[in-house]
Amino acid sequence: MRFITLVNELSLNDLRAIADGFIEKSVSDMDFLETLAHRKCFLLPPWVMRATPSGGLARVCKLSYDIDGNVDKPQVLLAVAHAFRLAESRGIGFGGRFST
Repeated sequence: MRFITLVNELSLNDLRAIADGFIEKSVSDMDFLETLAHRKCFLLPPWVMRATPSGGLARVCKLSYDIDGNVDKPQVLLAVAHAFRLAESRGIGFGGRFST
């Protein structure tokens, strides 16, 4: 599955490099929220939640924070991508809990 943030077009490898501190670029708040919204996800601390077609909510991943107490946006986006990829590899695809 190809995972790209919407505004800055950061690839999954770019996100990993930012999260590991190899690239000093940050993910903007708007890019972060639009990327989550594109996948029908939103923040409901302490979780990233996804709205299901039936109107329910499903947990996608836990929020993670940096040392300053701010949401670690690259880490959260990586966790979301991992959750979606894991669902796809288990044959769930985007049906059921990850249905689009």
